[in-house]
Order: sequence, then structure tokens, then C-alpha cells
Amino acid sequence: MKTYKNVLICGYDIEEKYQRGIFYYFKSLVQALYEFNLDVGILTSAKNEKEEHILYLNILRKLNGEDFSYSISNKIINLFLLFLKFLKNKIKPTIKYLKNKENPYDYHLQRLRYLKYIRYFANIPNFYFLTSIHNRFFLKEPYYLKLDKNKVDLLFTTSPMNIKTNIPLVQTLHDVLPIRTVFHPPEDNSKIFFYRVKNMLEYSDKVLAVSNFSKEECLKIFPNYENKIFVTYEPIPIDEDLIRFTENEYVQNSVLMKYKLKKDNYLFYVGALEKRKNIKRLIEAFLSIYNKIKIPLVLAGKLGYGKEEFEFYLKLKKYKRKILFLNYINDIEKIVLLKNARAFLFPSIYEGFGIPPLEAMYLKTPVLTSNTSSLPEVCGKAALFVNPFSLDEIADGILEITLNSTLRQSLIKLGLENVKRFSLENYKKRLASVLDL
Repeated sequence: MKTYKNVLICGYDIEEKYQRGIFYYFKSLVQALYEFNLDVGILTSAKNEKEEHILYLNILRKLNGEDFSYSISNKIINLFLLFLKFLKNKIKPTIKYLKNKENPYDYHLQRLRYLKYIRYFANIPNFYFLTSIHNRFFLKEPYYLKLDKNKVDLLFTTSPMNIKTNIPLVQTLHDVLPIRTVFHPPEDNSKIFFYRVKNMLEYSDKVLAVSNFSKEECLKIFPNYENKIFVTYEPIPIDEDLIRFTENEYVQNSVLMKYKLKKDNYLFYVGALEKRKNIKRLIEAFLSIYNKIKIPLVLAGKLGYGKEEFEFYLKLKKYKRKILFLNYINDIEKIVLLKNARAFLFPSIYEGFGIPPLEAMYLKTPVLTSNTSSLPEVCGKAALFVNPFSLDEIADGILEITLNSTLRQSLIKLGLENVKRFSLENYKKRLASVLDL
């Protein structure tokens, strides 16, 4: 049995402005490692300061998704100079280790509540920017991150990174979308991602895949690394405090009134609104049977790659009462809208895991989803499955789940059983087994 004491977690999603699925994975990982009695740290990329208090505030702002160091013009100039220094091999980033000051004011920011599990920060200014430059110019050679073995004895990434280090390294694989499909933006360079994954497999001690599907997809491209990849289902990122808060009738009514919705009288989708999520077919299938159900489709999330395929549906006046587009919503709104929907619709084309359907099941909302990628593996028998490439199947599925109350009650019951597989305790058991904790 290996003994770890200080675990450092890194991943650019930690500092992204808008929270994605990987960020929720990060929060679950932080809590699980903390409950193993490990000292958990985060690798941050804030501007260094001699005064620790100022550095601490810089780090918190970074973790809160704020871009605060410079005006846009000054930041561009500074990043350009940093880029030139990098090319001349003049950059030798130093790591500053800083204990978490456990500030109760900051812990009350919803996004930063996980800080109660954090014991320290390792700060490298512009670290994630530097690694992104390295990925583009030195594809086959990973970025070398040298850590103090007296302060860190395990490095953990939240997604594939093209790095190597002088201590044990465990990385996380969510999916291989950019090297298996065309359902991603061209700027998500497939060649760069190919070497990120290849070097992750080569230089990591272990790789945690979030599903058997993701593992098998990876092995189709890199068949020689099966012994390094371990399937470790992630837990459902449900905040019980928020759940209790949203049970308040006033809170629920406030959110529903804000968006002019009625309980059990709308269909709901939440997630990125992009090509691989199959939004165009979802909208077209919904519109084809709208006159038979007469309740609106509510779409929540940021517009992403491929939005031009369906964005006009969100703007046309004739669809205004049929399709409601909410853009990005906060966690409280998401929970309220999930638990009060007639059904949750998620006919995605490609998912490495699939958190949204599980969140809906946890909140007792019946789910319609795709019979492809990881979704059958994750949803088990607890969803109504459709072929995401068939408009007719999606339309028939929407009609069935909307009008058949017996089916909905059955799916709710099966969903509550299914989500037990993805509890934090089960995740901790899988994690402990893989890490020999």
C-alpha cells in the first residue's frame, strides 16, 4: 500500500470563467481526497507577489474565474512578451507554495465553497498559458514540471495534460472527442490533442477513465496502454446544501416566475448548446410534435460550436412561446428547473460520461437520452433511449415521455436506483482501489 500525504491537483478548467463538467469532477475529486485525510493543494497560475496576502487574493480571483491582472490591451502585450521569452528559453517559472488561509468570507462564494477541503496552493504565474504554448510548438515533448518532493508526493490532473514530472503522476481521461469525431471546433486542434493524450498515457503512472466507453475509445487509437487505464466512474456532483435550499417553495416559485414557467409544464435541456449535443435535431423533433403536447422546450446553457445550425430557431418570433432559451444559468436555477420539468431531454451524440441525465434522475425527473456513446452505460435501464440520428425516434420519444405518466413514474423509480451507483462513497472506493490508498 502506497502512502501519500500531499496531493496537488492541476487543470486549466479550475480557473475557467464558465464551469463545465470537468470543474464538477474537480470538486468531487477534491472532497474525496480530503476525506482520505490527504493534504490537498491546487496548482494555480496567478500573478506572483512578494506579499503573501496579495498573492492569496490573486489566487482566489483566478479560481473565481476573474481576469483581473491587466486591461485587455496590457494583457495582450504582456502575454506576447511572455511568448517571446518562452521561445528564447528564458522562462524558468518558479513555484511559490502557499498555505490556504481559510478565509470564511471567500468560502461563502458559491464557486469557491470547495476551498474548505484545500490545504495549500502551488502557484506558477501563467502556468496554463505556458503549457498551451508548449503544446503548440513542442508537440512530442511534454512540458517538464519539477515539484518539491518534500511538499508534494502525488500530482493529479483533471483532464489530459502534456506534462511530465518528477513525482507520481495520475491523469484523468474524460473522452477523446477531438480525435474520434468532427463534432468539435477546428481550433480544438486534433493533432495537439492527439499528443496530449499520447504523452498522458506515456508519462503518467496511471490514467483514470470516467467510463468504459472512454477507455475503449482511447484504446482504439492507443491500443498498447490498456494496463495503465482504470475505469473510475465519477460521482454525481450534487450539493446537498443547495438541494435543501431549493426545496423551499418560495425559491422554486421565484425561479419559475422569473422564466414564466409552470411546474411539470415544460421540457428541459441543460448543458452546452453545441453541435455534438444534437440541439438542431432536438429542436426539429420537438417542433414536429409540439401541437400534440402544447408545452414549451426550455434550453439552458452557453452557445457553442455549431450554433449557426440552430440559433435562428431561438430568435424567430413564431417560436418564442414554444422554445425558451435561457443562456447560462446558476446552480440554484439549474436544480429548480430540473426538478420541476415534465422530462429532461438529452439526445447527445457523443458523451464521455454524461452528468446531466444523472442529475435529472437524482432530482426525480424522467430522462430521454441517446442510445450511443457512454449514455447507455451510465443511465442503465433508467432512461428512455432513442437513436440520436433519427428525427422520428427523437420525436416519438418526446411524445411518449411527455404524455405517458406511467412511463415517467417508472423512469423516476429506476432513476433513483441507478444514481446509487454514482455516489461519492462508491467513487471513493474506486479511487482508493486504483491509488492503493
